[in-house]
Amino acid sequence: MKTNVLNLSVAWMIVLFMGVSCSKETIPPPGDDITVSLTTKDNVVTDRWVYFSFETGAEVEGVDSSNFQGSTEWDIAFHSRHVRLNGGASGPGKAAALDLGQVDWDSVVEAPDTGYVEDRWVDSILFAGVGEEGPILVGTFLNPAFETAFTVDMTTYPPTYLANRNVYVVRTGRGRYVKIMLTDYYNDKGESGYITFRYRMAVEGSRRF
Repeated sequence: MKTNVLNLSVAWMIVLFMGVSCSKETIPPPGDDITVSLTTKDNVVTDRWVYFSFETGAEVEGVDSSNFQGSTEWDIAFHSRHVRLNGGASGPGKAAALDLGQVDWDSVVEAPDTGYVEDRWVDSILFAGVGEEGPILVGTFLNPAFETAFTVDMTTYPPTYLANRNVYVVRTGRGRYVKIMLTDYYNDKGESGYITFRYRMAVEGSRRF
């Protein structure tokens, strides 16, 4: 009887071990950090945005002011220092953002489950030239969480844009989670408006980075 009980205990331990091992194998490891610098921009025309997909890791062609609100091909878009996401008022997706502030990048290991801000229409936010009475500002769809991603030094000409290097968590249009940091407003040639950002996608179906 003791032998049978011992064999049964060993058998259960093997089953439990195999179950734990299998469950671990089904969870893929977090992805690597990816750094991207925009290759295109047009900050003079207020309805020209650069659309980007986290899934493909590339800028999205064929999306513009005429169709962005109906497209599922993009996740995030940039115009000068402003950011738009595929969700809320800007698109059919689930995208929203949460500003975690100036925290250590590696300390963000899981996306929070609440606190995300969706896109909305904001009046008088984009510079559209200078008129007889001064600067002309027009409204647009954007995500308010990113509006402090860059500070502007107006004492220089042209103004200097400095990234605050906050860590943001973005829920993408398809519902995946990404942590992202906007790191620079200038490309390698020193040209402005070519935003550089670092991001890492969470494991699919999880909030873990």
